[in-house]
Amino acid sequence: MSAKEPDKARAGRPEDYELYIMRHGLAVERNVTTVMDDAKRPLTAEGKEKMSEIAAGLLRSGMEVDWVVSSPLVRAVETAKIVAEALGSKAPVELCEALSPGGAPEALIAFLAKRPNRRRVLIVGHEPDLGELAARLIGAGRNANMPFKKGGCCLIAFSIFPPKSPGRLTWWLPPRVMRKLG
Repeated sequence: MSAKEPDKARAGRPEDYELYIMRHGLAVERNVTTVMDDAKRPLTAEGKEKMSEIAAGLLRSGMEVDWVVSSPLVRAVETAKIVAEALGSKAPVELCEALSPGGAPEALIAFLAKRPNRRRVLIVGHEPDLGELAARLIGAGRNANMPFKKGGCCLIAFSIFPPKSPGRLTWWLPPRVMRKLG
């Protein structure tokens, strides 16, 4: 066994592209009696607290990122900033319209491919789009879905990006488990 082989057992090998996919945290509910633009709904106090706990679990698990890409909706941006700050990351947080509800997966992949030097990327967005994206990226097909709970996250690793073949689902954790890791 060479010294390199134990590294191959790791979640993502150093040469891999690591894509962390995360759903935003618990946001203020839509209320039929008040007119609130869905894009402006922020995280609740509980949502912020739980996201901080989730981020602590991700940090403890060794998560590192080079880039954080978020939907432009307020709840996703707040989630992305909480996680980036908790990771102590100097990684830039950028907004991507393709992560808005109903955004095209192809547009997101093209956006991410513009920065080939950033190989550990966290994206923050919305359901059902993220579940459908994750399923497609691991080769489960266009009609498959891996639903994410609020604050849920997975890691999909690729040998190259943009992917030419399905990625490897390394882990997929519900928020409860990530909070316990912290």
